[in-house]
Parts: sequence; C-alpha cells; structure tokens
Amino acid sequence: MTIGDVEISALLDVDIPDEPIADAFPGAPADQLLAAKDPFPNIYTADDAWRLRIRAWLIRHPQGILLLDTGVGPETSPAMSWCPEIGTVRVSLSGVGVTAQDVDTVAISHSHLDHVGGVLLTDGAPAFPHARYVIQRADRDWERDAADGGDNPTWTSLLEPLASAGVLDVIDGDHRVHDTIELHHAPGHTPGHQVVRITTDRGRALLSADTWNHPIQLAHPEWWGGSDDDHAAAEATRRALLSEVLDAPGTVVAPTHFGEAFGRITAGADGSPVWEPAP
Repeated sequence: MTIGDVEISALLDVDIPDEPIADAFPGAPADQLLAAKDPFPNIYTADDAWRLRIRAWLIRHPQGILLLDTGVGPETSPAMSWCPEIGTVRVSLSGVGVTAQDVDTVAISHSHLDHVGGVLLTDGAPAFPHARYVIQRADRDWERDAADGGDNPTWTSLLEPLASAGVLDVIDGDHRVHDTIELHHAPGHTPGHQVVRITTDRGRALLSADTWNHPIQLAHPEWWGGSDDDHAAAEATRRALLSEVLDAPGTVVAPTHFGEAFGRITAGADGSPVWEPAP
C-alpha cells in the first residue's frame, strides 16, 4: 500500500488457531460474537477458535526504513511457550526487497510477545543490527517492574538485552519519526501501546496495532478483549481513533490481527462503523 511517498508492506509472521473466540473476547456477548462468524469468517476456525494472524509492517519512507513489530520470533523466543510455529518476519523481508541490515528503526507497538518476540536472534544478538528499537516508557516500566516481582521473560529475555546492548530508545508519548510518520501513544491494550500515523498530502494511514482485534469492536468499542490490560483505557483509545479515522474519510487502516491486512472504516447504513477490506 502506497500513501504519498510512503510504502507500507504487510509481513505475515504466523497464521495459527488460538483459543476459542468467546474466550479471546470475553467482553463481548458470546452469542453475538459467534454470529459475527458469518460476516467475518476468515478470523474463525471451523470449530470457532480465533484464527490468529500476526503481522509486522515494513514502512519505507524518504529517510529510511521502519519496521513496526517483530512477530513471535525464533525458537528461542519466550513466545514459543504458547505459539506452535516460529515467526517468519525476518525471512519475509526478502520478499519485499529488504534485508534485516536495511532496517534503521524498529517501533514496538507494545510489549506482548507476538509483537516483541522477534527482537533478538537465537544467539541473543539484535535481529535488526543497525536499528534503534523504540518503545513507550509505560511498557518498558511495566515489564521491568513485573520482573522485580518474579520471572518475566519479556523483560529478562528480550527487552533487557536490548537495553544492555544500548539500542533501546524509550519515549514518552507521541514521537515523530519523519515529517509524515508519527508514533502515537494509544494506551489501554497495554500501558504503552502505540500506533503509527502516516499523513501525507496524498492520503493517510493508521497502523492500529491491537487497538481493534476483531471488526466487531468497531461498532462496539466497549467489547474488550482478554488481552486488554485496562478495559476503560482500551475503550477510550478505540473511540478516539475511530473518531479520528471517520473524520478523515479514505484513511487506510492496518490492524495487526484482522483477516485482511488493509482496509477502511466507513459509516454503514445505520451509522455504525463498518470494516471495508481494501481491494
């Protein structure tokens, strides 16, 4: 997807069956969640589990190459405690004409293992050797504090090694990467959850990370997911970003876990927000 002079490539990391869909979204009425299989069949398995697609996003812009998230990672990643497959983000780069050495910025949308699991190689070296890794302070502190109370492999096996290598950049709130690219703090899913806004004179895009993990949450932002840390803050973020997108018709939206990599959010016949996959 091209937005002005910015090119966005979706990299599929894994495509796996997860927990039962009703367990993944306990804040939604189970009957309505199961009924949503009809309009959104590609995020359900045959036995009504959540078909979980995990993506990372490569963003080429005039000043460099940014990678949003790193997937579940290799066989040494803590994500392997629950994920049945190793991640393919680093291998997939060749399909879009990029090497790991070309990436100069890795933006970590949040510290859940399906987003941060691929920051290191199996030998513990940074997976993108020339990159700075950018995380919100709220997530860095959240994971570090959890490690003080016991074992937290997200910190000890992933983030702390980046910090020790001197490549972890901790930011507070919104941060501009380029004239057209901004990291926007959007808390709730985790304390430091952040999304990517791309604004050019020829269009806009929102890489929404885990703001919405099911299209049904567009019309029902109050229906929280089991992985949301703060339900009220996550709902507030969903409402704020939904309003922002609807106020800018044509904005391309790229959610990490939807069936489709790109789409748009429009107002349906009854005024409720509707997910429209990009052609």
